Amino acid sequence: MEAWITTIASIYRLNRSTMSAATEDNLDNFIKTLSNFQCMKGSLNTKFYNGLKEIVNNAMKQVSDHTGEYMHDLHEHQPDEDTLQQMIDNVPSCLSHEDENYWLPIYSAVMSKESVHYVPLLAKEGVKHNVGGDNGRGGLADLLRRELVSYNVDDTYDEVYLNVMKKMRESNLLRKKDIKDSNLLYWACNQVTQMRFDFLIDWCPEGLKIHTYGGLPIIHAIIDDSCSCDPVQFSTFLKASLKHYPNDLGLLFQKDSDGQTACERAFKKFEKEETLTAIGELIPFDDPKFPILHHVAKHAPQYMKDFGSRYRSATYFRDCQGRTLHQSMLASGHKTFGDDPMFFLQMSDEQVREIDPGSDLYPFMVVASGQTCDLSAVYALLRRNPSLAHRNKPKRRGKRKRK
Repeated sequence: MEAWITTIASIYRLNRSTMSAATEDNLDNFIKTLSNFQCMKGSLNTKFYNGLKEIVNNAMKQVSDHTGEYMHDLHEHQPDEDTLQQMIDNVPSCLSHEDENYWLPIYSAVMSKESVHYVPLLAKEGVKHNVGGDNGRGGLADLLRRELVSYNVDDTYDEVYLNVMKKMRESNLLRKKDIKDSNLLYWACNQVTQMRFDFLIDWCPEGLKIHTYGGLPIIHAIIDDSCSCDPVQFSTFLKASLKHYPNDLGLLFQKDSDGQTACERAFKKFEKEETLTAIGELIPFDDPKFPILHHVAKHAPQYMKDFGSRYRSATYFRDCQGRTLHQSMLASGHKTFGDDPMFFLQMSDEQVREIDPGSDLYPFMVVASGQTCDLSAVYALLRRNPSLAHRNKPKRRGKRKRK
């Protein structure tokens, strides 16, 4: 009972300046009365003293609930952090007080721009007082982390929430591991949460490529869950991934477990024109900078006409391995003599004898080394220049002399 009296007295001192005279007298008298009884503990009747303890326990529960309700309305009360710290020190149980939605105070705080800055303090104290259990991290569950990176009402929210995330990272309350475990890149991928998305990407750029959501690569999951008429989230992701993975063309042709590329999924979701328009805003048709047609030839040859008609200048690019577009098409394995004989018959003499810089092979060797080994293509190419079959043969070694 003595500890409880100390708690009540501390709360009383915190709020004394705002109390009316009558309320102040009542609370003051109540504390004095309990304190006097506490001093008389040794001479009091046991039954009487036990009755006092029951009254105190009930009162303490009411104080805890009252403080917990206050914690859910921090966006209205706006206490300074020192005052909030003292309230938590006096009634730590208030951090575990659930509202009608079974939310903890830290959840309520993150759902308002006016109270989200209290989240680091609530999380730190929550860890200290084991809120959410041994693995609860002070109430920092997946739901809270998700809302922290994705919650918005208007454009003014992004920077406020970003600053909270930075503070939590500095305090080790937000960890790199959380980005994957709570699917934060997926939830933050939006134009209205752009600063938070960029912050997470700079911290974990590899997550764009290797993290998954719902069993799909992130870019596939974003396409799937987007509105069918609005590829804005797809564009947001592609813009970021082009910066970090230019050689992979921003993961536009990343495949899911079924072998479907993100590009193909986007065409089905948003229609071709919508998708190509979104891609064209990030990889301009008249000045692409990237060898986009090489990627199409390798990963999505069925769309070569759609991309080729728009990215004409990309025809003359070489990819990161030094391949021309024709060499990429040949190396892709999608060209066979039976399906497209003119592709092989119209090759120039220079193309027939030019070594592929990616594999260090002549064109006839490239088609011979493919999974299907197109013998008709091999014959057509060798017939154009039979001498290629005799070039660069390894020199015969002389017989070893006997010792």
